[in-house]
Amino acid sequence: MKIVKIILLAIAILFSLLLSVVSPWALIGLLLILLGIFAAGQKKPFVKRPIWLIIIGPIVSLILAMIFVQPPSETAQQQVQEQQKEKLEERDAKLAAAEKEAAETEKALEEKEKELASKEKELAQKEAETKKATEAAAEKEEAAKAVAVIEKDNGFIAATVLSVTDGDTIKVNMDGKEETIRLILVDTPETKHPQTGVQPLGKEASAFTTEQLSGKEVEIELGVEERDRYGRLLAYVYVGDKMFNKILVEEGLARVAVYPPNTKYLDELEVAQAAAKDKSIGIWEVENYATEDGYDATVYEPEPEPEPVVVEVEPEPEPVVEEPVAQVESFQNCTALRAVYPDGVPAGHPAYDSKHDRDKDNYACEN
Repeated sequence: MKIVKIILLAIAILFSLLLSVVSPWALIGLLLILLGIFAAGQKKPFVKRPIWLIIIGPIVSLILAMIFVQPPSETAQQQVQEQQKEKLEERDAKLAAAEKEAAETEKALEEKEKELASKEKELAQKEAETKKATEAAAEKEEAAKAVAVIEKDNGFIAATVLSVTDGDTIKVNMDGKEETIRLILVDTPETKHPQTGVQPLGKEASAFTTEQLSGKEVEIELGVEERDRYGRLLAYVYVGDKMFNKILVEEGLARVAVYPPNTKYLDELEVAQAAAKDKSIGIWEVENYATEDGYDATVYEPEPEPEPVVVEVEPEPEPVVEEPVAQVESFQNCTALRAVYPDGVPAGHPAYDSKHDRDKDNYACEN
């Protein structure tokens, strides 16, 4: 009898489970069956007849399954709708993923474009710098070609003297190009300076240079600094085997004038200058005429002027006009002047003195 009850109970449970497949509401009947089994196992059941719960359970499952069961057509339609919904959701997900990927691709492209633009800008700057450097190199090469002539093994440059400007400045033809050359380490008295005019022995120095160099084939040795601020070549000039710069100093027609870094033969020329001083020749005949800063023409005594003939004529009274007194500052040498004016002074300045203007450029005691 007990086995029969167990079999019936199992059938009731399986029946309710099968009905729950048709409609989930049938699970309520299954719960009633389980509740009846639980109550039957209690010493004091909470219901008087637990067997009724077990019996009612399959019936409730059947009724609920019949009430809430869906027709096959509705179920199929619902499944189709669910499938369509899933497809739509899948499509939307794919579209969203595609849009996201497109946005990321667009962003990556924008970054690439920015990177390319930056690289193009850098490339343009480098090209501009390269072009500038190339132009500078070309200019430098052209400048080098301007002084490039047929050179001998000793490194000197062959040239022909065209004319003489003054004692220490000449014009030459170097490989078909005319160049002005300022002799290094020497300074002769001026003949054409706008401030000083013709200085004593200036014409003699110019005449000597003309006699010795005009039309001659010479050799040029450029200084370390090849050009001055006026574009003139700075050089030692050789006639035969002799340096003409040194000849001027030996003849007492030039003093030694130092402008670093062109000081290669300074010691040699200072020895020649000392010898000329000892002989008291040329610029050394009059004491203190040749100075460290140039030439002081005031030490030469001017020729006496003829006495004016006095004619007694009663002059008409003229208004007395007081002329302004020009302010003049006098310095013994460039060292004293630079202590007050470190950069030197131009012509027209109260402290300007032609004897301090060694290179005759209208600027005294410049650095």
